Amino acid sequence: MGEKAGTREVINRLVSVLDDEDSTVRSSAWGALVEIGEKAATSEVISRLASALGDQDSDVRNSACEALGTIGDKAVTDEVMNRLVSALCDYNSDDRSGACKALGKMGEKAATNEVMNRLVSALGDKDAAVRSSAREALVEMSEKAAASEVINRLVSAACDEDPGVRGGACYTLGEIGEKAARCEVINRLVSALDDEDSAVRSSACEALGKMGENTATSEVINRLVSALGDEDLDVRDSARYALGEMGEKAATSGVINRLISELDDENANVKWSACYAF
Repeated sequence: MGEKAGTREVINRLVSVLDDEDSTVRSSAWGALVEIGEKAATSEVISRLASALGDQDSDVRNSACEALGTIGDKAVTDEVMNRLVSALCDYNSDDRSGACKALGKMGEKAATNEVMNRLVSALGDKDAAVRSSAREALVEMSEKAAASEVINRLVSAACDEDPGVRGGACYTLGEIGEKAARCEVINRLVSALDDEDSAVRSSACEALGKMGENTATSEVINRLVSALGDEDLDVRDSARYALGEMGEKAATSGVINRLISELDDENANVKWSACYAF
């Protein structure tokens, strides 16, 4: 029934079963409040959501995170923020991922120094779902008026000692896209093309491509052409992708001749990505 069912009586009754001894009932009640949406965003519900983040049942905790994300910036209270920040360090990867998602949907109000630092650290999480959720959260925050702060953090993170964080930072800058195509960002990504970790080099290539023609300086194009000779296949594929995304600015004789030569490669994937670049 969704939002249409969100009368005061319904919301109050749903709140009354949030303490049910059965975890499935508690989780379902939060799910119903999620469907009702902003109408359910009373101070009592938000406070109960904060408490539910500490529930012993993981499904209840996940439902609470989802509900907080649905409510968005109205859910930003000290209690909620403290709970979500703690969840970013939880042993349970679902909790860490859910907290990332909720914080991302809360936007600029949630973009405190501590939250930003934790999300950047989560780019190197051992769990792929957490890394993905952290990237999505940072991109969402960049779309909700916190762009400069997010981009600055990511530029710094691209030099982190953890290759997972470096690669995640490059990837996220690419997801932000043209808005991130500033001189210091481009310079950092170009530097990352020399990273010792191939995943970082690949992410840097992709990020430059996703920013499009704004990054297509002669230096960038030359560095991407050099990356076509990288020892790692993924890096070479990413370099071709990036050159293809840069349009006519990348259509120099040197680039074209290099791509033509790759059409004779014995690897079908190389030939395919060379075709894509054209």
